[in-house]
Amino acid sequence: MSKASDAFENEIVNMVNFHRGETLPSVLPRWLINEGVRPGARILYAEGIGSKDKNNKTDVVVYLEDSEPIKISAKLMNADYFGNWYGHKRFLAEFGEAAFYRMTVASTAFANSWARTATAPYVGVSICFGRRTGRTGQDFTDIFTTEDILTVARGYGNGISTANCMYISDSSARDIPGLIRNIEAITVASVNQATENFKVAHRPINPMTEGTNRGKNVYTRFQPYRRLSSRTIITDPQELFRLGEFVTVEPTSLNHNHILDDLEANYNIIVPRKR
Repeated sequence: MSKASDAFENEIVNMVNFHRGETLPSVLPRWLINEGVRPGARILYAEGIGSKDKNNKTDVVVYLEDSEPIKISAKLMNADYFGNWYGHKRFLAEFGEAAFYRMTVASTAFANSWARTATAPYVGVSICFGRRTGRTGQDFTDIFTTEDILTVARGYGNGISTANCMYISDSSARDIPGLIRNIEAITVASVNQATENFKVAHRPINPMTEGTNRGKNVYTRFQPYRRLSSRTIITDPQELFRLGEFVTVEPTSLNHNHILDDLEANYNIIVPRKR
């Protein structure tokens, strides 16, 4: 999470904890009651959990007496992603194997197309879900179902990590009634509105400028046609892409560093990495 996102989360937590012991309004939106939240429930406390686990879709939990908690997915107004850097294990758990193979086919098609005009080298493509413009964005429903949008926004399962509402703003409400007015149900319509049409964001990673992102799982990989006769350092993308093409991958948690290691050890191709 960014510092701004952390600050927004903390604002909400601090506001709710300032009002602990108070009660929720006696009239709540029907969708919130359907989530098991009891009108008039006493507020016990709030906790920020968004940064505790990368798989948490809930950022702030408001614990209530004799009621299901309010589990808030907190987003800044300019937030781009609902699902950031999906790894293979998480992908399989949420969407299944068939969707994985549709995803790797789509990423491979993107990578081979992007390679024709690329101005930076890359050996794999990672994915995120949310707002994306330009050629790196692909309609989510090209690959997934509309119901899968809810899985990305809410999370998978029914535990604390799975959000039951979202709060999109740049600052926290000042009191509990204001919080209730500003949170909203997570629906296909509300998520699409928040993201200006839900997209798969293809993320080609330039090893020469990217550090930690090289550890993200890939959904396609660069595969050379043959081994070079001697060790060759390549920084020009078009020189690199003449040597092979992108191919689909299996769900083995392959990342960019793995591919770079393979290219160097087995194909004598060295793409420099940011240290």
